[in-house]
Amino acid sequence: MTTSPPTTETRRVRPRIWIGLVAVLIYVGFAAGLGNVLGGLAGDDATAEFALSHLIPLPIAIAAALAFVRWAGWSQPVWQETPTVRRIPRRWWLVSIPVLALLVPLGQAVTIPWGDRAISFILIVAVGTLLVGLGEELVVRGILLVTVRERHGELLTMLVTAVVFALAHVFGSVWHGLPPAAIAFQVAVLAMAGVGYYWVRRVTGRLWAAVLLHAFTDFVLYVGSAAGNPAEAMASTSDAGNPVTVTAQILLGIAITASIVSVIREDIRARRRATNRPR
Repeated sequence: MTTSPPTTETRRVRPRIWIGLVAVLIYVGFAAGLGNVLGGLAGDDATAEFALSHLIPLPIAIAAALAFVRWAGWSQPVWQETPTVRRIPRRWWLVSIPVLALLVPLGQAVTIPWGDRAISFILIVAVGTLLVGLGEELVVRGILLVTVRERHGELLTMLVTAVVFALAHVFGSVWHGLPPAAIAFQVAVLAMAGVGYYWVRRVTGRLWAAVLLHAFTDFVLYVGSAAGNPAEAMASTSDAGNPVTVTAQILLGIAITASIVSVIREDIRARRRATNRPR
């Protein structure tokens, strides 16, 4: 079952879920494992910690993932699919999810004391978060999504990619000593964000849209918190008193909840078409 456009690309490897999960584990090994070890060498310097933990391990992991996608013959389904607005029913209301997901970091960006942040820190974070967006979306909403979608419907594809995305951040949070309650809260928030990025990919039909939104969201998070690692950045973020961000988050939560119902109905329609298809 797939929503990707037709392709003449030759697949050398058949997509299987275990391959997608292994890809995520390898990426987490570099990003969280090697990244935290290198970041720990920086001491209390947030800029150095961020640079060491992002600019060294992530390019290696991303290069390996890109090479695998190309070799396996998965480039087309990983990077693009038919946008939801070009499918029947078109479900134009799903466009609200990428829009609201963008409004959340835009609202946060307004409250950042930019003058208190060093230019070097801002530039390093910009490069590093672009790598984060590319790496995480490539392995989760790219490789893993393709492997789940190969034999399952969109509901399971959405849930698996969202949950795996959230759980992939647990190692870093444990490494930095966050309490279980804080980790559980982060997992819930990140799972919701994972559903949002899933819809950004589907609505636009391009993985790059999810990459850029993910990168911008993380950029605002890091610059706003002035933290050198994701665990501390997420733990120190507060949106209280920001009407734009709070309103966008509430509406986004409503839209994501409605999207779950929509994707269940989509799977039902797909099963009916498969049942009625001439053999």
